[in-house]
Amino acid sequence: MSAAMSSAMQVHEVTTADGFDALRDEWNALVPRLDAPSPFQTWEWNRAWWRHFGAGHRLRLLTFRRDGALCGVAQFHERRIGPRVLRRSLLAPLGWEDQRRRQGMTEQSQLVFPAADMDELLAALARWLDTHRWTFVQLAGMAVPFELPQRLSQRVVLTGKPNSFYGRALPATYAELVAGLGKSMRDNVKYYPKLLERTGHSVSLRVANTPETIPPALDVFFALHRARANATAASIAHRDKFAWRDRRAFLADVAPMLAAQGQLRIGLLEVDGATVAVQIWLEYGTAMFVYYTGWDPAWSKYSVQLVATIECIKNGIARGLGRLEFLRGGADGNDQRNERWETQRRVRVNLTLARRPAMTRLVLRIPRVQRRLRLGGASVGDALRTAAPG
Repeated sequence: MSAAMSSAMQVHEVTTADGFDALRDEWNALVPRLDAPSPFQTWEWNRAWWRHFGAGHRLRLLTFRRDGALCGVAQFHERRIGPRVLRRSLLAPLGWEDQRRRQGMTEQSQLVFPAADMDELLAALARWLDTHRWTFVQLAGMAVPFELPQRLSQRVVLTGKPNSFYGRALPATYAELVAGLGKSMRDNVKYYPKLLERTGHSVSLRVANTPETIPPALDVFFALHRARANATAASIAHRDKFAWRDRRAFLADVAPMLAAQGQLRIGLLEVDGATVAVQIWLEYGTAMFVYYTGWDPAWSKYSVQLVATIECIKNGIARGLGRLEFLRGGADGNDQRNERWETQRRVRVNLTLARRPAMTRLVLRIPRVQRRLRLGGASVGDALRTAAPG
């Protein structure tokens, strides 16, 4: 570890697995204080991610302490980007798989900076960047419009594609939730469960929520997620997000750990005793996060994916959960479907900072250079004009 003083904050750089492991309890104590806490910010998620995706890269966690107490974590790792002639270093957040797959499984990526200390932590980060070597830094999950200290904002050279997230409060009963939906969605959530019953099918939801029951449930999920992607008659094309072995291995590793913490459940919709749809969801505090799905295309006319999601939401309401969040993978990341649950939209963007911003902006105007560096994004002004919540 190396240390650099930053006003009242002391910034330490953690570069070893042992140092990472030692942070577990302190790290997790910060998560409830974030503006949008979720399992994606927990130590368990990030440690498992580094185990499966860290090969060939350098761990560079920044811890921020005041009087010895941990106040924030900037969970960076260093990777090399671009072809040999343009090779540069990028400090990217844990969760950033590569320049092609990008955030991958980590759907809500943000610095582990509690809201109450955000300004001071960002200022400390700016001072650390002033005194250390780097070429590019990616700040993930920044709210739109974003507010940064001048020393950071003047370094912003690109903003990524805006990511929309949809959430809403959950009422005390499922009946109240349905009553508050628009007519079209209200009709759908009533029609499809009854359609299965009217045609003589027996329907039930089995929930896997322990380290022992998660692995076999994941096997079913992977198979049905792949079947959904391979369906030729589907009205909407779906991608197999788990076609990569490292993603499957990562989820198989982290899911039982999260289940042990009460932060992950897998709902298996069974029709006549056979599993026809699977819905994964995460939980943190009183919020549930609808994650990835899979279903048997032979049952698509019954909208079994929707029925599975409905049953999982019922499960959450019955246990007293108070908030519903749709992730990009939930409901296939379809904004219109998520909005039909009468949700509110929030927008987040990833920012790319450069150590030499003026020169970098000029170089990035050459399309070939930006493509070869594989730095996605637009100029700050252009991105903000399209990212503002409607």
